[in-house]
Amino acid sequence: MKKMLGFSLLLTLLLLASCGKRSAEEIFEEQKSGVVLVLNRFYYQVVMPGGKRLFFTGIDGNGNLQGFTSDEQEARRNAQMLNGTGFFVSDDGKFVTNRHVALTDIDQDQLRANLANILRATLMQCAVTARQVLSKYNMLEAQKAQFMEYDFFGNVIAGDEAQLSQIIAEQNRLKQVYEQLSETARGIQTTNLNNIQVSPVCEIGISYDGEKVNSPADFLVKNPCKIIKVSDKENADLALLQLDSKKTPKGAYVYQFAGKGNKAYFNGDDSEAKLKIDQQLYMIGYNAGLALASTQKGISVQMTSGRVTQTPDGERVTYSIPTVQGSSGSPIVDEKGNVVAVNFAKLAGSDNFNFGIPLEQIREFLK
Repeated sequence: MKKMLGFSLLLTLLLLASCGKRSAEEIFEEQKSGVVLVLNRFYYQVVMPGGKRLFFTGIDGNGNLQGFTSDEQEARRNAQMLNGTGFFVSDDGKFVTNRHVALTDIDQDQLRANLANILRATLMQCAVTARQVLSKYNMLEAQKAQFMEYDFFGNVIAGDEAQLSQIIAEQNRLKQVYEQLSETARGIQTTNLNNIQVSPVCEIGISYDGEKVNSPADFLVKNPCKIIKVSDKENADLALLQLDSKKTPKGAYVYQFAGKGNKAYFNGDDSEAKLKIDQQLYMIGYNAGLALASTQKGISVQMTSGRVTQTPDGERVTYSIPTVQGSSGSPIVDEKGNVVAVNFAKLAGSDNFNFGIPLEQIREFLK
């Protein structure tokens, strides 16, 4: 009897081993080096009819433009920043994250509702600049008298030709600027709102588990990235980025997605791609961004766990893994360590019911 029990125990252990399931600690220690903290510093660019560019950093709760300016450097200095998570999927520095992490955008309905604010702000900017130009022109006009000599009757009889030539040249330049401003103002007053182009300007960088970060430069200067592609499907919040160096750091873990697909990114085993109700899942990411990641030893990635809570429908995976802002773009892995989804959203009002992008959408994006 004891021999039978011993054999049964051995068989059970062998079966578990054959399934390839691993402990959470084993998965975490192996894979944490492949997960990165993403920093996106961004502002918005407005292209008016005629090509004039204006900038702002956001829209407040009352629909007012924040940081509106015609100076791009000023917009860049006052840019907003957000954090997200990404994970390496190739040896040449490519990593996956969410589209809303890599390419921040304003809600289109909100944007349409606030285009009138952009027009009003632009007109005000034109008026202020036009007054400044006119004032400078008049000051130059007054300076001309300093370089002219007059006869008794007020006729000009002599003058400093070099100085006068410089003043007249500057006045001509100011006239052109004033005319351009006037033309812009007239164009705005007759502008069709649909002809205004608004787009985000994003500067992206990453940092790794264990690295110390003290400023945005530790992301944007040390490890700058470029967007390779973003999904154009509303329900596939995905983006593929790449380090400017085009080289994944030595020793960093490179993830694979479960199932068939592009051989560069998928392991080819469809049996590992099927999710079941109550199946154990893990997320490795940066919940709350720097607020939670920062430690005395550098930034530290976290692992959280949960279970599948709803039958996957091909549009999303629902699970009970706790998440907060910053975990967007995190890999969701099974007990074998294969990526089975990409975290992208949470249920409003709850931290414990969240959504991942399923393999069907990822496969289409990376094909």
